[in-house]
Amino acid sequence: MQSIVPKLMVFVDGSNLLIELSKFLNINFRADKPPLNAIKLSSILVDSFNKYNQWNFIRKYWFSSYQGDDKYFYNLKKKLRENDFEPILFKRKNKREKGVDIALTKEMLINAFNQNFDIGLMIAGDEYYTELVFELKRYGPKIYGSFFEKYGLSDNLKLSFDKFYPLDDRVDKVVWQKYIYEIKEELK
Repeated sequence: MQSIVPKLMVFVDGSNLLIELSKFLNINFRADKPPLNAIKLSSILVDSFNKYNQWNFIRKYWFSSYQGDDKYFYNLKKKLRENDFEPILFKRKNKREKGVDIALTKEMLINAFNQNFDIGLMIAGDEYYTELVFELKRYGPKIYGSFFEKYGLSDNLKLSFDKFYPLDDRVDKVVWQKYIYEIKEELK
């Protein structure tokens, strides 16, 4: 008898992740104009969830705002695509982020309704996603969560997930050190 590999889709609140990644690494950078190596490190964190190929990765979505010209937008989108993310990007206006949480919510609900995944992995920490998690469960999939436990994680959101995986210990220390160095170099 052949076992069925569960379908996994990943939904990353990239703005939220980059804000807290900056704190976690103790490197000051803007989430709306991140060093491109921070995107690579984020991808390594996400990909660590399928280290043993226990899931069939369907798609990785990245939702975030950005600030910059068309060239920066192109380079950011290119870096996200190189790291197998499906980028959903919003240009910041008047220093305010608009649309990221609504776009993530919409995409998760549509994909859950269409039964495109068995497991939805949300990488976010904001409490306002708690109701979304409960709503998604009504469609049948498991909803897993991951975020930095000490940085920006709502306790209520953490408790709403079927399973929670802390990001803090997802990557080997050698990898952390390599990317800390590369991000600092990029910011010079």
